[in-house]
Amino acid sequence: MSTMGGDFPSLWKKIEEILASPSADGGWLAGLPPLILELTGLSWVFLTEIFTGDQDHYAILSECPEVPSLDTRQSFASGLAGLVHAKLTPLALPNLNPNDDVTAIFQPGDPLKKATSFYGWPLIYNHIPWGGLILAGTKGQTLGPEILRFLECLVLRLAAQLQQEKLVGRVLELNGLDSQTGLPHRSHFLERLDRQMEITKVQKKDLALSILGLSGLGRHAVSNGQEATRELLRSLSLLLLQNCEDSWEIGHVSYGIFSISVPLKDEDNLDKAITMFKRRLIDVFGQSGFSCHHARVYFPQDGSKPEALLESALTALAESAAV
Repeated sequence: MSTMGGDFPSLWKKIEEILASPSADGGWLAGLPPLILELTGLSWVFLTEIFTGDQDHYAILSECPEVPSLDTRQSFASGLAGLVHAKLTPLALPNLNPNDDVTAIFQPGDPLKKATSFYGWPLIYNHIPWGGLILAGTKGQTLGPEILRFLECLVLRLAAQLQQEKLVGRVLELNGLDSQTGLPHRSHFLERLDRQMEITKVQKKDLALSILGLSGLGRHAVSNGQEATRELLRSLSLLLLQNCEDSWEIGHVSYGIFSISVPLKDEDNLDKAITMFKRRLIDVFGQSGFSCHHARVYFPQDGSKPEALLESALTALAESAAV
């Protein structure tokens, strides 16, 4: 154990100074793991995050030292770290049996093959799991009771830190909403689509992206004014949301153009939602000069990046409207 452990008040002050640095561009996520490594004398430190909307995987946010070829996305169902995330209970194993497959830190065959000890804590705050603190040693290092108690306090502090940053992130997301509809605007939708595509790649599944284009909004604005048309757009957004599932990504990517991305397994439900939307459009607004065009593309065959996939969908929409 490092001699740093003798002055815990000074150490905690240093930790608070590090945590004051935002996680963006590294920040505390880069500064804290080396300090933990020095404190414990172990060989590896990992900070992880539990994905929102993915019940099967978590992400490695930070690692010290960096481990080449280690996937940043990991499964709850594999390795000792997965066990910590799945059961949400601390796990301390001062002695590992290198012949036992379950002693893989993340997944069998990962680069961490020399671990002889393992310590893991879930990061839980207000009964909500946010991630984990994972440590491992390669030279038979173990942690004494004093350091373990200190790390238990640190785990609570890190859980609060992650929750705070998540809440701040949600506030910032409000700035990504289109003022006309309350839906994510183009750039914010692309960010959300990028996350959805990353999860889809991990799950080795496909994604469907539908574009709905409404024509007639310009004529409506000329006849009724811009404010009335903004109210109409808000009404149409609510109409669309009523038929969509919470896990789908929905955006307003251009004036009167809505985007919906869903896992391929939900494509039939997406078809039903679009049909219901078109029917309700006629029921609510009648045949008042509005028409709705639709196009659909698929990830990854129609675009491997969010912008490319969206552009493919918009091109297909323009072609369908021209027919």
